[in-house]
Amino acid sequence: MNFDLQDLLLVSVAYLLVLFFFAWATEKGWIPKSVVRHPAVYVLSLGVYASSWAYYGSLGIASEHGYVFLAYYFGISGAFLLAPVLLSPILRITRTYQLTSLADVFAFRFRSPLAGTLATVLMLTVSMPLLSLQIQAVSDSIHLISNEYSPKTLAIVFCMMVTLFAILFGTRHISARDQHQGLVVAMAVESIVKLLVMMTLGGVILFQVFNGFSGVEEWLANNNETLAGMQTPVEDGPWRTMLLMFFASAIVMPHMFHMIFAENRGRQSLNVASWGMPLFLLVLSLPTLLILWAGIKLDTPVTADYFTLMIGHALDMPWLTIVSYVGGLAAASGLTIVTTLALSSMILNHLVLPYYPAHRQMEINIYRWLSWVKRLLIATLIMASYGFYRLWESQHALYNLGVIAYVGALQLLPGALCVLYWPKANRIGFITGLIAGTSIWLVTMMLPQMIDITVYSPSFSDMSSYLYQQWHLFGMISLAVNATLIYAISSLTNMSPEEKAAASACQVENPGGREHKIPVAKSAYDFHEMLSKPLGSLVARQEVSRALKDLNMREDESRAHSLVRLRDRIEKNLSGLMGPTVAHEIVENFLPWDKDKGYVPQDIHFMESRLEAYHSQLSGLAGELDSLRRYHRDTLNNLPMALCSVDSNGDVMLWNHAMKELTGITAQDVLGAPLAQIQAPWNKILGHFSTIKDQHLLKHSVEIEDRRRYFNLHKANIEAPASGTSGNTVMLLEDHTENQVMEDQLFHSERLASIGQLAAGVAHEIGNPVTAIDCLAQELKALSDEAETREVAGQVLDQTKRVTRIVHTLVSYAHNGQNRTDKTTLGAVNIEACAQESITLLQLGRKSDNIRFLNLCDSDHSVTGDQQKLQQVFINLLTNAVDASIDNAARSGSSTITIRTSATPHTVSVEVEDQGHGIPAVIQERLFEPFFTTKEAGKGTGLGLALTWNIVEEHFGSIQIVSPVDKVLERGTRFIISLPRYEPYSLANEEAEKKSIRQQQGDVTYAPHDQWEQKGETV
Repeated sequence: MNFDLQDLLLVSVAYLLVLFFFAWATEKGWIPKSVVRHPAVYVLSLGVYASSWAYYGSLGIASEHGYVFLAYYFGISGAFLLAPVLLSPILRITRTYQLTSLADVFAFRFRSPLAGTLATVLMLTVSMPLLSLQIQAVSDSIHLISNEYSPKTLAIVFCMMVTLFAILFGTRHISARDQHQGLVVAMAVESIVKLLVMMTLGGVILFQVFNGFSGVEEWLANNNETLAGMQTPVEDGPWRTMLLMFFASAIVMPHMFHMIFAENRGRQSLNVASWGMPLFLLVLSLPTLLILWAGIKLDTPVTADYFTLMIGHALDMPWLTIVSYVGGLAAASGLTIVTTLALSSMILNHLVLPYYPAHRQMEINIYRWLSWVKRLLIATLIMASYGFYRLWESQHALYNLGVIAYVGALQLLPGALCVLYWPKANRIGFITGLIAGTSIWLVTMMLPQMIDITVYSPSFSDMSSYLYQQWHLFGMISLAVNATLIYAISSLTNMSPEEKAAASACQVENPGGREHKIPVAKSAYDFHEMLSKPLGSLVARQEVSRALKDLNMREDESRAHSLVRLRDRIEKNLSGLMGPTVAHEIVENFLPWDKDKGYVPQDIHFMESRLEAYHSQLSGLAGELDSLRRYHRDTLNNLPMALCSVDSNGDVMLWNHAMKELTGITAQDVLGAPLAQIQAPWNKILGHFSTIKDQHLLKHSVEIEDRRRYFNLHKANIEAPASGTSGNTVMLLEDHTENQVMEDQLFHSERLASIGQLAAGVAHEIGNPVTAIDCLAQELKALSDEAETREVAGQVLDQTKRVTRIVHTLVSYAHNGQNRTDKTTLGAVNIEACAQESITLLQLGRKSDNIRFLNLCDSDHSVTGDQQKLQQVFINLLTNAVDASIDNAARSGSSTITIRTSATPHTVSVEVEDQGHGIPAVIQERLFEPFFTTKEAGKGTGLGLALTWNIVEEHFGSIQIVSPVDKVLERGTRFIISLPRYEPYSLANEEAEKKSIRQQQGDVTYAPHDQWEQKGETV
């Protein structure tokens, strides 16, 4: 049954629209990320390897060479099984330096634009037969199952649809750092389609053609010559050559390199693919022999390549024919899309951008320009492939085209292995070997297929036949010549310093050595200015910002080692955008090194992070040394003493956790930075100490955040040239502030105690002459008859009484008292009288001259407590209120301190309120801590409020702070003290209980409380 061309066109468009839908849904976020990012999707996307050459061509190989067709599956499966030593190192290089193709890898490794250009030209030449093979497969499929003899129209439609898909979903992201998720999902869907089609064909053939497995065995038993013909070529055929070229295809074919590395989402995905891809290919290859044997049994009138399409026709199953056609369309479209996408990137990076005018000021949007150029290249490549197909139309079998392509790509294998495992290979050897091997391939394989040499002489016919039959021999010869020249010439010639650095970076066991230089740019802002000329201001700003974000750096970064890393990161990002050759040229020309300075301090933090990342990969002596390093590092970092180290240039090399806690500065902010650039005042403290000769600096006083702090500093100079630490200085810091404050407070407390004792002595001495004056005034008043004299004498008596009260107050305040409140000292304390006595005492000082005390306490309010200690509470609170009100009194002429009370049935609240500057909220919680004070040294002990808190707590009271009182002017402080109210009946009940207890114990000498008071003198 034949199908109309319109029907096939409809099927083709419908299938490609399905791919469009899955890609579009992925880009829109309709498909969950958990599905899109699943490793299985990545593995299935690698099924793009199974192109038309696998779908159709493997049947031709099996027919001509027997089991040799398995080399197509075994070869690349071997590459994936060796992923840890072959694919993973390449993935590391491509992700680290943002390389999108093997040409990029060669240009980066050999630091040669010519290396990348030659690899690009070779891949372009190789891909033309491969792409034309896909178009020919679709065209031949239509020819076989339609009424149209030469359906070139549908081939053009196929090319246009594939071009549109590649442009829409292959150029959405220009940079290599961004994967095309829609493309990956679409390729995964294609792989599923191919797998389902092959399984469907295998099942139909097994049960419809052979009637089960027994039927297959019976048919093979009756056709022994078929099995014998398939087994013989394995021994003396092109088995080894095919196995090698398909093994190499994992890294040398553009479409496979792009899907394995450029669209890779992480090492975990590659680990899954190392077994998932061979499993996928194994399942895909199972129906191949069944299709071949079914085609032979059904005597299908076409070449073995297209047995797949004719099974449905032979069985009169039109739906099976359509399914087979869709499978071939999926195989052809997937490879065409990915190959043109990969080739467009290579052509852009190595054939177009090398002519980019980087020396001129560019104001164009380079992102948009690159996108449009890449789209144009994709369209051009597909149209060129169509032209190549028309040139070779029906002249060669699919098998021939595939062999030409894969043998040509095999010439890149020696260079790829040198990138990973031979650091002595250089650009001269690589270029010479590649040119020689490619020339042999062109002469023996490519040109004879393109040019019919038999028209020049009939004798060339035998030569052409010989070249065709011995292609595997000439393929190995070209590969051997290539590898030999790389080894010989690289051994005889020298490498440039740039090549050595790149070779070191590409090695599987990368020693990590590098030449340390300093960029001319002094900050990230300079990078933006310098890159504005080749990239334009907008693009330069975006690229610098992206690099800063990648490295988690600030925009004002200026540390030398950080600028080196920033420069490297910019080059890597530009490499993903424009290719390694152009990126290196731009960075070298516009972000040059400072030739006057040849050293940059090591980034300790970055080195530590790198060692941590590779910790699990270290073994043997390296692992033991790393464990020792970690032990010493942890010891220094966790040392309970602040420690830092600086090198001979004064740059910080070590900054431990205790130093971070002491200074509030993280290690990431200071490592590699000069001491002069770290946060003040630590730059002055450490910078000064590192330059003086003294090894110790004790009780160094520093003003930090309006607080005086004291430090002990110690340092040691390290002189160890063998370890590279000569000239380094290690400094230790001890915070001695608390000890110094305690020493000062202890000294001040001793002075206060001495003053108190002196005050008591002075008060006692004053008492004697005051008593004499009092007696004389009384006698004068009694003996004098003059009213005036008696009035004066009365005034003298009033003043002596006042002096006596003041003296008694001083004596009471200076009295040592007891350390704790005893019940025998508790009694009724009148708040008004206690407050007034404290006011009287404070009014003796001069600093309270402009302070007005307002005692609004209720005379009926009394509390249960110790008179002496509560008076001390009032003196402490009033003293602080006076100190806080001095500035306000000087500014306005006077200031008022108010004391008032309020009461409940069980408590009395006392409020002491001033109009001073108030207390900041941030320090209110610390006011009652011992030795905490906001006053200058020598003017406050920091013990007054702590002692007040203790006394109030002893009296079962509480204390609160309200500040500021005036919310508008933000001034004034109110202390609120709540104390138990005096209850005389409770005391009487307590005495009655004591009496009852003593009577029970036989104490007959007990007397009532009032009798003790009446006979107090005799007691």
